[in-house]
Amino acid sequence: MQIVKDASTKTITLTQPALIQQVLQDIGITPSSKGKDTPVDAILYADSDGPARQEKWNYRSVIGKLNYLANNTRPDISMAVHQCACFCTNPKAVHDLAVKRIAQYLLATADKGLVLTPSADMALNMYVDAYFAGQWHKEYAELRDNVLSRTEYVILFCDCPVVWCSKLQSEIVLSTTESEYIALSTDLRDLLPLCRILHDISTKSFISLQPTIPSCKMCPDNLPPSKVFEDNMACIVLATSDTHFKPRTKHISLKFHHFQDYVKNGIIHILKIGTSNNMADIFTKPLGQIKLQHLRQLLMGW
Repeated sequence: MQIVKDASTKTITLTQPALIQQVLQDIGITPSSKGKDTPVDAILYADSDGPARQEKWNYRSVIGKLNYLANNTRPDISMAVHQCACFCTNPKAVHDLAVKRIAQYLLATADKGLVLTPSADMALNMYVDAYFAGQWHKEYAELRDNVLSRTEYVILFCDCPVVWCSKLQSEIVLSTTESEYIALSTDLRDLLPLCRILHDISTKSFISLQPTIPSCKMCPDNLPPSKVFEDNMACIVLATSDTHFKPRTKHISLKFHHFQDYVKNGIIHILKIGTSNNMADIFTKPLGQIKLQHLRQLLMGW
């Protein structure tokens, strides 16, 4: 990983050009090959009756490298890599084409990565989204994975992305509200432990360090609350008020309403955000070039 600090713009840029070149070399993508504007253009399916793959490169090895890249400096390819990784056991020709498209996208953006611009906001914030039954296709109705919804989130510290994820939910849900609420609940299980760690650091380590670090601005007695941004209003109503749980949603309450005390105590604030500005939407589904570029700018700084 290359780390470049720019004092004039107060940014830190993280890139992995060597790993990208390895992927391109493995697949056989040359510098003269045509690049792509987006890493994915369609939802992938098993394609059991489709043509077998003819490529000689190791599918699983390339997916491993892409996954490492997606988890470190290129969150913009997370959704594309995840759906390709689901077919490592029996990839078909269509899956090879999907991996090649990711590589062609990386070819066009090989020098890009995460551009971090830390702010003074010493809080852990999170953007959450879900794609209700996004895998559904009538030709594969008998496959359980094709009725699952996709969960996506990104956690930011000092307004910089530090943790992100794009994965299928384990539950079969029956509405957009339910898929969004399950996404919120499961994603908070990753955020809340980080909040506790941050609190421990601020109340223990920083108390002893502050006398020797006058510039330390973290206040252990006044940590800012974590803001959780969600674009589904029905989900927000369920998450912030017990009185809205009815017979049709009480099964959600029993299993997923574990964060009520954190909301009541003001440790987390669940806020509405427009879908167009929800960073997590970049992990949900195939996006057009314009929307991808907008969300990528918000998330990655370019």
